Amino acid sequence: MPPCSCFLSDIQTALYELCWQVVQGNLKLDLATSVLGDMMELRDDMSSILADVFCILDIETSALEEKNRRDHYTQLVGACLVCVPEAILKERLDPETLESLGLIKQAHQFNQKIVKIKTKLFYKQQKFNLLREENEGYAKLITELGQDLSGSITSHLVLESIKSLIGCFNLDPNRVLDIILEVYESRSDQDEFFLSLIKSYMCEPLTLCHILGFKFKFYQEPNEETPKSLYHIAAALLHHNLIELEDLYVHLMPPDVTIVEEHKRDISEAKQLDRKLVKLVLPTDKNEEKDKEDDKNEKLPDNQKLGLLEALLRIGDWHHAQSIMDQMPSFYTTSHKAIALALCQLVHLTVEPLYRRCCFLLCH
Repeated sequence: MPPCSCFLSDIQTALYELCWQVVQGNLKLDLATSVLGDMMELRDDMSSILADVFCILDIETSALEEKNRRDHYTQLVGACLVCVPEAILKERLDPETLESLGLIKQAHQFNQKIVKIKTKLFYKQQKFNLLREENEGYAKLITELGQDLSGSITSHLVLESIKSLIGCFNLDPNRVLDIILEVYESRSDQDEFFLSLIKSYMCEPLTLCHILGFKFKFYQEPNEETPKSLYHIAAALLHHNLIELEDLYVHLMPPDVTIVEEHKRDISEAKQLDRKLVKLVLPTDKNEEKDKEDDKNEKLPDNQKLGLLEALLRIGDWHHAQSIMDQMPSFYTTSHKAIALALCQLVHLTVEPLYRRCCFLLCH
């Protein structure tokens, strides 16, 4: 052990033994305070060391049944207020002890104040508003994200610029992430750049998922249609494990219950149509039935879960696509033309390399 550590340990032991003799009543208070005052000259941090000793004695004497020892301890600490600053004692000693020393008015109020301060320091989320934020920062942010990416521009360089803009213009980090997603949606061909940028910028999947879910919620109003670009970036984020499917799925419409009811209704109508086909129907009637069926398919409401499923199949993410398909009734998803075509395309791309290799071997 280094010499300085041994010296510190010896000082702590000596201080404890000296104070303990006062607590037991074996040493007069004025003599002890005189010795402690002289020891303050040994080190610059002697007041902090003595406060640590008082903290230990505070715990020990509070557990003793002898009230006189507790009184001796309180008198000792009170006599040493000239050696140890009040601020240090308030950090180390129990609120009840501080109240008995007259350093605080009420221990209960002091405890409440400590809780409020800790909550403000460690748990209170900083709020941003437009009064503090500067619009110039967002303009520069959009310019930074919209620049030509064909040169030596990397996601790391852009991320450093974004951090500078957040600090300089006091921008809300969540709003910045929302703008990054917005620009990514308009430049969905730049998957590699934006996925790397988002991964470096935001490490909390749930926050990213909430912002993305809010975008989907915007298109759940009547007569609104979710753009394919939004489905694409959601599928890309899922494929690269930046968000969880379970977290995003709850933001999508319609609910699974509605999908099940729709599927049952379609099955019932299909059975009725099958019974009608058994009967003799004029050709004109058949055409009318076909027109009605086409009109019905065109008027189907926007199903965001099917839209996301199609996007996942388009980029080859069978794992997440299968998870969505398992949530729905059997054959419900593949009964939709867009899903069936996307699934066929995925099968084609999967089989194509093997098919070409087999053809090459057969030809040679």
